[in-house]
Amino acid sequence: MSVGSWIASEMQYGRNLADSGWHGARAAWDSARQDQAVEGLLARSVRASWAPTAIGAGVGAFCALMMQRRKSPSPALALALGVAGGLLGFGAGVVWQNRELSSEVARGALREMGTKRDEHWLEKHPINYG
Repeated sequence: MSVGSWIASEMQYGRNLADSGWHGARAAWDSARQDQAVEGLLARSVRASWAPTAIGAGVGAFCALMMQRRKSPSPALALALGVAGGLLGFGAGVVWQNRELSSEVARGALREMGTKRDEHWLEKHPINYG
């Protein structure tokens, strides 16, 4: 087998593996989404993310204060880092609230990729039962 054909074969395998992962994730998403509407999931997670948002904003403003310990703190820097910390906290809160859904989607993708990986292995290493 030449290097070119080996690379083409591995590229095709990589494409097939990624495609199977996408289909597995999509199937898991569709089955998990049947239980609840996406709008309901997002609304619930946004409502529950106020505490991480406040904590992130506080930590951001505190970091601005610590950065300018010797000088008087700049209100603009404190505001900017507070907003950045709040956005980071909000994102973390939303991700944390949706961890069951995202883990189910990841499991579906990994399941399909494992099946495709096993098929590829069996193509490369056929089993002779006789």
